[in-house]
Amino acid sequence: MRAVGVTDKGLIREKNEDSFLINEAKGLFVVCDGMGGHRAGDVASRLAVDIISKAAADDSFEDPIVFLNQAIWEANRAIWLEGQRNPQYYQMGTTVTAAVIKGEELAAANVGDSSLFIIRGNNIHKVTRDHTLAEQMVEDGILGYRDKAFNHILTRALGAELDVKVDNFIEKLYPGDYVLLCSDGLTDMLEEEEILSTVMGNNDLNETARELVDRALSKGGYDNVTLILLCI
Repeated sequence: MRAVGVTDKGLIREKNEDSFLINEAKGLFVVCDGMGGHRAGDVASRLAVDIISKAAADDSFEDPIVFLNQAIWEANRAIWLEGQRNPQYYQMGTTVTAAVIKGEELAAANVGDSSLFIIRGNNIHKVTRDHTLAEQMVEDGILGYRDKAFNHILTRALGAELDVKVDNFIEKLYPGDYVLLCSDGLTDMLEEEEILSTVMGNNDLNETARELVDRALSKGGYDNVTLILLCI
């Protein structure tokens, strides 16, 4: 397994509110996107990554889903409490998409709209589900399509409330698979087919990751762009 991570401030934002973690020894990978327009989104995303990283140091990952959920709940509580204590950080928050790869199995957890994809052969499969108002309105039958006007209104985020619901996923991996974790700074700019063609069109993992970011920037780079790309 090989992994590379890239983050870029983008062309519009004044600072980078994304954070990511690669721990190949543990098979742990995390992308967090601090809530843009809120106070201290960068603080929230870094706090989430730090707490998950520290939790991993003392865990054997016997049950990766249990680990991910407990670490994310701990991060959520810490972010919420810090926001209550410090007026400067009030209402700060972040998304989180995290994965543990153990043997041939990928265990994932997400809150918010950072994504995890599996690319296999000529197919790309989005594993995670966005927690946005647009997605919720489609699920509830209010809209028949994902209206971009509601695409960035999160229905779940770390730090928004004292408790948070985490979605979980289990996927089997095969040699040659690619796994992509990314913030919405990438997926807002690139369609899934463009992500697929970019990944399949280059055998150099570092070059591929950089090309994905550069393509997002070339289309406007309105947001921070962060990704982790793995080859199994």
